[in-house]
Amino acid sequence: MDFIITLLILIVILGIIIFGHEFGHFIVAKKCGVYVDEFALGMGPVLWKYKPKNSETTYTLRAFPVGGFVSMAEESSPELKLKKSQILENKNTFQKLAVLLMGIVMNFVLAIVLFFISGLFFGKPVSSTEIGAIVDKSPAYTEGLEVGDKILEINGVKTYNWDDIILEISAKKLQAIYEFKVLKADGKTQVYNIVPKVEQTKDGEKRSFGVGSSPVKYEKGFVKAVEYGFEGFASNINTIFKIIGSLFTGKVSIDNLSGPIGIFSIIDNLKSQGLQALIYITAYLSINVGVINLIPIPVFDGGRVLLVIIETFTRKRTNIKVENILNYSGFGLMILLMIYVAFNDIIRLIG
Repeated sequence: MDFIITLLILIVILGIIIFGHEFGHFIVAKKCGVYVDEFALGMGPVLWKYKPKNSETTYTLRAFPVGGFVSMAEESSPELKLKKSQILENKNTFQKLAVLLMGIVMNFVLAIVLFFISGLFFGKPVSSTEIGAIVDKSPAYTEGLEVGDKILEINGVKTYNWDDIILEISAKKLQAIYEFKVLKADGKTQVYNIVPKVEQTKDGEKRSFGVGSSPVKYEKGFVKAVEYGFEGFASNINTIFKIIGSLFTGKVSIDNLSGPIGIFSIIDNLKSQGLQALIYITAYLSINVGVINLIPIPVFDGGRVLLVIIETFTRKRTNIKVENILNYSGFGLMILLMIYVAFNDIIRLIG
């Protein structure tokens, strides 16, 4: 029963995120007069479909809740007998970019709205880099760190919140020594060189420094909720870009990535923490989907955007064969990555 509840929560969360993304494409395509044949949630076999009277669009719900699509007319189709103005390829550059980018924009808007809703009901969380707890006889304790110290930098990287600290000490590849620059209670700064305690667990390598965050405070009110909507978005998108940058530089291992199986495990752990935690993870995943779709490879919206920009400057349509090769290559690479990530997720679950 617990498994089913977690699975239903995951489906709802993915459904909200996918709907937001695809609705962005859909509504702008409609506004621009592009023919839309199908609006689908999910992939694979059709479970349910509905076509309103006098509507060109069929709305479908498909078996696998891991994606969705908006089927638009991109080339002339003799069987549909479409006007040139109904084909996406014949729209101006601004309209094409608007259709392609609005899915990403809607993911970001959805995250802002979710953070706002969380702030409205639970308050705006206010945290800092102040150490709230030190584990006795831990590396941090041994080196002299104290409760109340504010962590300013780790290994030369500035830290603005506890997420930044977690990224530096847990997500990035293991370092022999971690340099903590802290602000002491007397206003002076001091540097500590800390060697973490490392042990192997069933979930992989675990490092411990012995520092804990200070309690999160909550500020309530409509204005605070609005602030949290934008600040929560800004903070999380900044963290995601840091992680992506660290992946490209090799500072964060690809093994740290999670797919649907890993997300299932995260939600299974979070659901006991209540609605606030589930709203947060939905907003965070929505930002992830938006950012990933910005990547300029053909399988993502960013790749399509790049082709439109190139065509605008060259004034030439991209060769269809070349575009198909790029699309299939990008799709193939994504499938391989998904298989690799899923394999790591399974190993972590059964290890």
